Amino acid sequence: MRFFWLSASLSFCFLIGCFQKSASTDAVKPATSKDSTPLLLPVMVGGKWGYINTSGQLVINPQFDNAWEFHEGMAAVCIGKPCTLWESSPNESRWGFVDSSGKLIVTPQYSTVDNFSEGLASVCIGDCGYKPTKPFSRGYIDRDGKLVIPAQFAIAAGFSEGLAEVCIGACQWEESTGYSGKFGFIDHTGHFAINPQYDDVNDFKNGFAKVTLGKGKDAKNGYVDKAGKVIWQPSN
Repeated sequence: MRFFWLSASLSFCFLIGCFQKSASTDAVKPATSKDSTPLLLPVMVGGKWGYINTSGQLVINPQFDNAWEFHEGMAAVCIGKPCTLWESSPNESRWGFVDSSGKLIVTPQYSTVDNFSEGLASVCIGDCGYKPTKPFSRGYIDRDGKLVIPAQFAIAAGFSEGLAEVCIGACQWEESTGYSGKFGFIDHTGHFAINPQYDDVNDFKNGFAKVTLGKGKDAKNGYVDKAGKVIWQPSN
């Protein structure tokens, strides 16, 4: 998960570039994102977050305590405090999603969320802080806000090339030993495409994913394909 911050100087340079490029008599077309939705940028006004378009006009009024960039036409927004992912118990804040019109598609109800990727977004229920003291679990919602993959994982990353890395067990990070659970990959139905058996994994890129066996100084890295076949045995 990432926070996305808007720099005033970056916005200014971006807008100047747009004006310079539109020197012809053709009408300037509104900027759009990769999925053809209007490009909106999060900004803070008076302590609340809203969204502007690429002309610098407020199109979604400042009303949120945190707001992320749009992904696949949806943006994660938060109501309440502290609305940060590193607090030990962020139980007073709730996350949801808005569309590019500012409509709340998913009412803020989750302890934490991740951005949409391949039509699904990871959401967390329970004590989802950095150092939880109470139960929690993660699953996936679709663009209608329906929980389509039940909350059953300790870690649930975004989808990449049809698969998402998940972790079962405690899955807490320790400086010297790494994660305490086991990682595998699920498909869009929530079924394991690669069973949880690794001590760490990376997202799939170009059909392959880096996997780790062992912890600390004993950790060995290898690669698997999307069928789970090991193409390079983990080694130091």
